[in-house]
Amino acid sequence: MSYQHDRYNGHHGGGGSGGGKGRYYRNDRRDREHAPERPEAKIRSALIKFADDPECEPIDEIPRLARYLRDHLVSSPAAIAEGLRTGVTELPFKIPFYAYLLSYLDADLAQEPSDGPRTQLTGVLDDFVKGFQAYVDSLKWRELRLCIQFFAHLVSLRVVAPASLLAVLKSFIAVLDEPGVSYTRARQAGLCAGEGVLRAGVALHAHDAAGVNDLVAALKAFSDGSSQAKSLVAPLVRSYDNPEDVEVDLPDCKETIQCLVKSLVDMQDASFERRPAALPEPLPPVMAPGVEPLLFELSAVLVPPDALDLEGEEISASGPVVEDGQPKPPLKQDVPYVYLSVFPPDMTPLETTPSGYLVRTCMMDMLNIYEVNRKEGARLLLDLPRWWAYRTFKGRDDVKEEEGKETMQWMLECTAVETVLSTAFILPTAPHSSVYYYALIAELCKLSPTTVGPAVGKSIRKLYKLLGDEAEAEAAVLDVEVARRFTEWFAVHMSNFGFNWVWKEWIPDLSLSPHHPRRKFIRRAIELEIRSSYYDRIKDTLPSDFHAPESLAVPPEAPLPNYEYEDSQHPYFADAEALLNLIKKRSKIDEVVKLAQTMVEHITSESSSAEAHVIVRSIAVQVILHVGSRSFSHFLNAIERYLALLRLFSKETQAKAEVLDTAGRFWRRSSLMVGIVFDKLMQYQIVDPSDVVAWSFRVGNATEGVADGGLTVQGWEMLKAALDKASGRVAVAKHKVHTVKKEEEDAKARLKASKGAVVDDGMDVDVSIQDDMADSLDSAALTAALKAHATLTRDQKTALVRALDEFVSYLGFSSSAGTVLRHESWQSRESWGLDEWSSWQTWGWYRQFCRAHTSQLRTYMNTLESVSLSKLDSMPGADANASAMLKSVWELSLSGE
Repeated sequence: MSYQHDRYNGHHGGGGSGGGKGRYYRNDRRDREHAPERPEAKIRSALIKFADDPECEPIDEIPRLARYLRDHLVSSPAAIAEGLRTGVTELPFKIPFYAYLLSYLDADLAQEPSDGPRTQLTGVLDDFVKGFQAYVDSLKWRELRLCIQFFAHLVSLRVVAPASLLAVLKSFIAVLDEPGVSYTRARQAGLCAGEGVLRAGVALHAHDAAGVNDLVAALKAFSDGSSQAKSLVAPLVRSYDNPEDVEVDLPDCKETIQCLVKSLVDMQDASFERRPAALPEPLPPVMAPGVEPLLFELSAVLVPPDALDLEGEEISASGPVVEDGQPKPPLKQDVPYVYLSVFPPDMTPLETTPSGYLVRTCMMDMLNIYEVNRKEGARLLLDLPRWWAYRTFKGRDDVKEEEGKETMQWMLECTAVETVLSTAFILPTAPHSSVYYYALIAELCKLSPTTVGPAVGKSIRKLYKLLGDEAEAEAAVLDVEVARRFTEWFAVHMSNFGFNWVWKEWIPDLSLSPHHPRRKFIRRAIELEIRSSYYDRIKDTLPSDFHAPESLAVPPEAPLPNYEYEDSQHPYFADAEALLNLIKKRSKIDEVVKLAQTMVEHITSESSSAEAHVIVRSIAVQVILHVGSRSFSHFLNAIERYLALLRLFSKETQAKAEVLDTAGRFWRRSSLMVGIVFDKLMQYQIVDPSDVVAWSFRVGNATEGVADGGLTVQGWEMLKAALDKASGRVAVAKHKVHTVKKEEEDAKARLKASKGAVVDDGMDVDVSIQDDMADSLDSAALTAALKAHATLTRDQKTALVRALDEFVSYLGFSSSAGTVLRHESWQSRESWGLDEWSSWQTWGWYRQFCRAHTSQLRTYMNTLESVSLSKLDSMPGADANASAMLKSVWELSLSGE
């Protein structure tokens, strides 16, 4: 488009597209874009982009970069320190080489006749330590841990004094002995100390063997005390394992602290004679004769306590629970991180070995750092072999067997896929959104399809096998929540790659019980694939065996709405059609309500008033959903326009239950739409979260054919959505109360300040009147906020009580729920039927309910125990095994140990 008209031209009189200022503006912008980069920015960029060229070896780049830094050491020490801090905390795989870089630079500077240049390097380290202290003050645990790794390598190179690092590590170990320390805080501090010893153990042990042994002993004591909590969040389970009485032995489940301790003990048994084999070992620079090593002294640190909010609750490192007025799920969880191993140890690192632990934790740190840029994260993951010892990963042609050295030769792609999946499957919640991990695996496949693709296929087959392998009677199977995420990932991954999978491999499993986890996985995966595409396309990708009705694999119909009043032969077709016509015309709400009331009166003349309300309620809900079924915007428009109609027929608890039942029937072919509709019904307060909780156990599993009162995936998703909605409302209301209180406290402070100013002017002032004015500032806003918070807190408690009561009623008093807990029953699970598999899954969801909602359950613990768990002792018919398991899971989840 050309803007030649005068009104688009500036007063300079310049013509052309964009007006008179165009030429000058473009020139100015071009000048800014090509402005020379500042020296400080160049230095930071040089450090961050160190050896990014995949064709170069990092060790070969060190001399060149060291010379460049030496030229700027005097003029820009702060920029060098900042670049190092950024590189260390955002590119953890480069940490050993950053340490070698400083060591090389120190050796070069030591050749100078004066001490000035080395003093400048000391200034760089001083600046780096100031940043480290800032991380300590703000308790940025990951950054702290990575900085300690950097210091550990500098100790090995004699740039940092070992005694000073040992003192820093002891400060973190002291956290383990704090009274009432939370598991999360102790775990993070233990990782900081343990990983420092793992990387600098040789030098530290040579300096102070007793001090290092004491650190390892303290970590081991802490690890041994958390074994029960580990069993509660293990991704593999057996029904008869009691997490409180049995230390579960599951070789495919690894907990971070326990792996770290095992690695340290292995090095301790060898007297710390050799550093982990995976660490790169370039030759250290040779110091000039007579020159002493730098041995920089680190400052002592004191780990501050966790921050507390106004109500005395801990604030996680991720920040507040409310962000931009919306509830933000906390990332902190006070339980161990237990990871699932998918591949054998000859293919991927074994976390209980020093080298395996280092490689695995480096990858996990990268997953957390690059959550904001998955494409870059995927690229860097596949570039990792350059940054580790030659023998770490397969594919290096120059690997040589060395006597006394471990030849690891792991498969990079399998290691990357396993690390991503094991992190995505952490219980009770993954550190980041599940979609991030699924998308990251897709990016890895796109970058290297020929190598990552087979690794993904192997992992899918292994996880599918873990859903239930009756050939191994004692084998543990995937926890129900892990199985749910696996199914979700499988469907998402298939949608990214044309839905291509070798389904014929699973045809033999169609002969298993319809309620077996593998059959449920197949059914659920196909349902999720249909959500990502459309019914006929997904059906065409499946073998004909899956089309058979008895396979229960493919839904018999596409996920379309089920409008009951579409048939002209329906006895209430005319009534529904009349209401539908009004709503389609967007009639005023008064007209629609009047017609609905007239329908009630008419039907009451033929039956009872209660039955008339049930019929008209069903018509009203289905008509609104039918109008809104065309699109999501149509649905929102219809429900918002006719809220009064829905509220008219949902005043009592039973009426709300019938609204949910009607919506569930309307979208019975689409569990996704059921969840969306229920969410909006809760959002507009037509139903309460406790009503959805009750529906989850009562009706939510009807389409899956489970036993009455049991819970499967769809029911759990509805239950979780209801509890999250209740908790989110409380978080927002609490934030509102704090905001209003702060505003009013500020207003009181300003009033008192103005009172003082008036007194200073010499005017006669009644001080008591001023104080009364300040005290009367508690506004209607604060009163309303407190009232809303109290109401929403009561709703949250009601929802939690209802959920726990449903779990206790089914699991505590069902014969099958107690049967599946017996060892002999687990060994013969190939004969399980509907009741047993329903009980097995409900036990899994009960565990997830307790561990995922621990903080809320602790708030109302006394009420929950007196209302629900007390039934196990007061009511007859409770199964002894089931009662013991219910209490064990509950107590371990809420104990915080």
